[in-house]
Amino acid sequence: MVASYLVCKGWGGSGHYTRRALLRRHLRTILVLLILAATAVAFVVTEDLKLEPDPIAVPRIDRTFSPICRCDQQTARIAFRLKERDRLTLTIADTTGREVRTLLREAEFRPGRHRFGWDGRDDAGKVVPEGRYEARVRLEKLGRVITFATGIRVDKTRPKIRATHVSRRVISPDADGRGDAITILYQASEPSHALLLVNGKRRALTRLRSQGAIRWAPKRFRAGLQRLQLAAVDAAGNRGAGKPFYVQVRYLQISPTRLRVRPRRVFTVRISTDFPRYTWRLGRRSGTGRAHRLELRALVTPRRYTLAITAGGRRATASILVRRR
Repeated sequence: MVASYLVCKGWGGSGHYTRRALLRRHLRTILVLLILAATAVAFVVTEDLKLEPDPIAVPRIDRTFSPICRCDQQTARIAFRLKERDRLTLTIADTTGREVRTLLREAEFRPGRHRFGWDGRDDAGKVVPEGRYEARVRLEKLGRVITFATGIRVDKTRPKIRATHVSRRVISPDADGRGDAITILYQASEPSHALLLVNGKRRALTRLRSQGAIRWAPKRFRAGLQRLQLAAVDAAGNRGAGKPFYVQVRYLQISPTRLRVRPRRVFTVRISTDFPRYTWRLGRRSGTGRAHRLELRALVTPRRYTLAITAGGRRATASILVRRR
């Protein structure tokens, strides 16, 4: 019975079961030892790579740019500090790993800070498609290739922007607290800097965002109809413009500006202003008014007179023609 027990447990006997059990046990032991040895070697190699000094330091790479924007972001800047003298090959590769542009080929550089630029074109001189690219540096003496972790995104799409709400169409920037400014709500197709153009000149600029508001409070701005337009500039430098719209800037306005009346007849003009009080003069007569409708009586002598309205240092005039009966 003892012998049978030893055979079943693999400690004795000459049967096939005993030999197979021993072989399996040894193979498992050897496999475990090999895995432990490989892990130890990988750990040592990793630690050695960590201790090895990086030949390139402080990389600075533009994350996104537009090669067609005709702006400061038309070229992607690539900068880094080289620790030792070496011959460099600098290339640009797409997401598949294919190199599309060689910026440098075995050019020798001294230690220090170096700056390069990529205009978004391939070796044939054509603008590359939109997408993500990466910069690679090969150091010939060290025999190493370094791929920068910061990718470069080529963006050639212009952003779209539109005004979703305009607070008022008539403003009176006379610092009286009534209708001095205009607020424009906007929506952009992507995060962009929103610009407000007034008669083609930039008057306001916002931070990078997809929607927001622009407030325009002009000072000493000329009266009349003003052409306003929103524009958007995305992170890559692409610029798009929205549809223009118009806003009236007025301080003091008479309507109509020309009027024909008969002698001694009462006539009415509209006074558009934010000032609470104004003064008027017609010929030798003068007075003050507060309402937006001013009623006056025409003079007796047929001729052309000037009706002048003054308020807050502003002056508006209208031509009153008194004709014969």
